[in-house]
Amino acid sequence: MEKLGHVRIDDRLIHGQIVASWVNVLRCNTIIVADDKAAGDDLQKMMLEMACPPNIKLAIKTVDQAAELLRSDSLERGKVLLIMRNSASALRLTEQDVGIDKINVGNVSSGNGRQKYSKSVWLNAQDIDEYKQLLDRGIELEVQIVPSEKAQNMADMLRK
Repeated sequence: MEKLGHVRIDDRLIHGQIVASWVNVLRCNTIIVADDKAAGDDLQKMMLEMACPPNIKLAIKTVDQAAELLRSDSLERGKVLLIMRNSASALRLTEQDVGIDKINVGNVSSGNGRQKYSKSVWLNAQDIDEYKQLLDRGIELEVQIVPSEKAQNMADMLRK
């Protein structure tokens, strides 16, 4: 199975940093949003479509639908930017054998019960457990907001 171009967890899904930085650096031609909530919300789908550059194909799918699409032969996998909202979605997707070996964690917002691990990543106990499960599956996790920033090893962050 050909390697995916880039896999990212970002609770904002598609936004300025994705469009201005990642899409250009990665030279992707397809963005797949794997998110049950977005896939079921017409307003959010419309907003994501508006944020996506017109020259980029966009698929907004549930996690299960995204897994099916990622296993199909219809994609140029090396040119795909896969975005998920959270670690729970990433864990569910990796359980479906879609060929993910590395995940970039871009933004996990602060909130109730969350502690700061980096300037863009705030985690609670459930998140930490899910990220540790991803690491146990042999998936490399790195925290990096934009491509020009040095990536940080998330496993090191979780040990602190």
